[in-house]
This record gives sequence, C-alpha cells and structure tokens, in this order.
Amino acid sequence: MYYSQIKSSTRKNLMKTEEQYANDPWFKQPWLLLAMVPLVATVIAGTTFLVVSIVSSDGIVKDEYYRMARGYYSNPKMQQLAYDKKLNASVALDNLTGDISVKLSGDLGQLPTFLNLDFVSPTHQKYDLSIRVRQVSNQAIYLGSLPAPIQGKRYIMLHPKDKSWRLSQDITPPYDQQKFTLKAEKP
Repeated sequence: MYYSQIKSSTRKNLMKTEEQYANDPWFKQPWLLLAMVPLVATVIAGTTFLVVSIVSSDGIVKDEYYRMARGYYSNPKMQQLAYDKKLNASVALDNLTGDISVKLSGDLGQLPTFLNLDFVSPTHQKYDLSIRVRQVSNQAIYLGSLPAPIQGKRYIMLHPKDKSWRLSQDITPPYDQQKFTLKAEKP
C-alpha cells in the first residue's frame, strides 16, 4: 500500500498546472516549438534556394543578349551585317560518319579561312558543340567533322572567328544525312 501511495504522489508532482507552465522561462514553453519550427524551416529552405541560385549559372542563353536595366535585349548587329551582305549557307551533315560540309554564298569579298559552326543545345550548355570548319582551296566550301553524334533539338550558328556576322537556324532530328539552309534574315 505504501508503494502505490508513493507512485500516485509522484505522478501528481510530475503533472504541471497552468500556473507552473506560466512561471517557466520562455524557452521551456511547449507552444514555442509549434510556432518556431515552421519559421526555422522556412529560413533554412530560403537560404538553400538562395545559395543554389547564386552558385549555379543558367548557361542556356547563347545568343547576343545584354542586360539593360531590368530586361534583356538582343544585339542585332551580327544578323544585320549578314543580311546586308546577302549571306546564305548550305550545311550538309552526316551524323553517322561525322562529316560536315558548308557551302557559303553572298557578298563577302574576302572569304574567311575558318568558320565556327556551333550546335547549341536549348536545354543545357554541356551539350553544346563548337566545330571549326576549314576552307577548301580558296573556294566557298568548308569541311569539318563532328566529335560525337548530335542528338535532340539544336540551334545551329555559323560565324567567322571575328564574329562580325552570324547565320542561325533551329534544327531537329533525324540527323543521319541531312542538309540545312541558313539564310540571313532581317533582324
């Protein structure tokens, strides 16, 4: 009988009344956890997203854009020069063998020795390919080869080393043996 009395009296001592809870310091209040946990979780999640957005870059935009105030504007000088010179290019691509041939036409005067042919992925920069094609015996024909087969939608951009003009177009698979015509359009 004595043991049960001690047990019940101990249980009564462990149970706190509202007055005893009110006298506890603020950091021992049980409702504090209920109010603070969502706030702390929000701060941690917000800080995580902020760090990820600062550390990682977009890497998708490959066009000639520049930032002015709060917007992005395209710089049409390269397209305008290609349009003024009436430039066109016929690109033959064989994805199986990796051969690329480019036939350039227009009012260029002096033909560049090399041209850069960029295959830009619309989703991620690591899938971009930049190929340097070489002029064949002072003609308007350029040859090069792919280091790896192309898969998925791409933006194709042809420009000289000095990037004074550019021809571009969207291309879609299949790339087995396909020809593309790049025409200078008015910007």
